[in-house]
Amino acid sequence: MRKRARIGARCAALTLLPLAALIAAAPAHADARGLYNGFEESDIGTWDRLAGGDGRAGFEIGTGTALTGQGNGRLSATRGWAREGTWASFGQAFRYCTARVYVRPDQDLQFELRVWTPQGKQLISTAPWLTAGDYRLVQVDWTGEGDNNFVEAVIGANGTPRAVRLDALTVVCADGSRT
Repeated sequence: MRKRARIGARCAALTLLPLAALIAAAPAHADARGLYNGFEESDIGTWDRLAGGDGRAGFEIGTGTALTGQGNGRLSATRGWAREGTWASFGQAFRYCTARVYVRPDQDLQFELRVWTPQGKQLISTAPWLTAGDYRLVQVDWTGEGDNNFVEAVIGANGTPRAVRLDALTVVCADGSRT
């Protein structure tokens, strides 16, 4: 019985060695940059806000509704749309990027997270259906194009009130080369 256990352990170790080698050989990022915007008072000036119809885009500071810190973004509309966006500029082009924002819907709704180039080319968009409740993470991944991308959160409504709170936007880009 002990001999079988030793043979089994050796086989398991030999099976796992190639897996460990693959993990060790995975490319590491030679350079990566990140942007964090928590909708705090010092961050408010970095946001571009737009709305149409009866839509509203703004901020709440010190209301106890933020996921982190004291501030959060707020989008609402009944017959219209609202968006808040900010630039993610890193001074150099990166190959792989991810944008994440935490969203807290007041009611069930479709929320959209988009990324654009300065020339107005949409790089990526995701529009998940979210149910009312706590903050949840919405994320998009894209292949970088240039060193400056606009990340925006959007809602729209056609007669039914819609509102979300936003917090903790993070954008991370890396070149994906080996070190």
